[in-house]
Order: sequence, then structure tokens, then C-alpha cells
Amino acid sequence: MSNLAANTVGIQILPNGKDVDTDGIIPSIVKVFKDSGLPCHVGPMETVVEGTLDEIFSLIKQAQQVGIDAGATEVLSNIKIHYKPDGLKLEDKLTNV
Repeated sequence: MSNLAANTVGIQILPNGKDVDTDGIIPSIVKVFKDSGLPCHVGPMETVVEGTLDEIFSLIKQAQQVGIDAGATEVLSNIKIHYKPDGLKLEDKLTNV
């Protein structure tokens, strides 16, 4: 197997709750991924992260908790996983768009 990460994961985290200002929560959620040290790309509809599933799911759990801590009563997460045993690079996906 390659030294490359085997997964790229598209993540959309949606905090929800009565009187919740999601505009204030979303930047805090995105910060979890940006500060992780894993390669990531923030897009208008989702954030894509490169890494192992364990690393990425740990970040998803942290990001969901940020939403709850900021006042959301629930957090919905949409997750898309691209797995390739030989490895994937996020930058390759971005250069081929």
C-alpha cells in the first residue's frame, strides 16, 4: 500500500435548533478541519478532508460537538467517502476539475 491517505471524505455538517445562528456556528465547525493538520478543502457546500477514516471520523465527532456547544439542539452530518487502497491525494482531485 502507498504512503498516501486512502480516503477523501466530503463532509457537510448542519447544526439545527430554534433560534440558532448557523452563520456563527459554521465557521467554528470549519475551523476544526482547518486546524486538524490534515489536508482539506473548504467549499461552499462541504469540506473535503484527506486522511484515514479514524482520523476523519474523529474530526467529524469534534465538529458535531462544536455545533452542540454553540447552541444547536441537533447536528445533521452528510458524509461521502472515496476510498482507494493505493491512496488518494486531495490536490489531484482539485487539479482535475
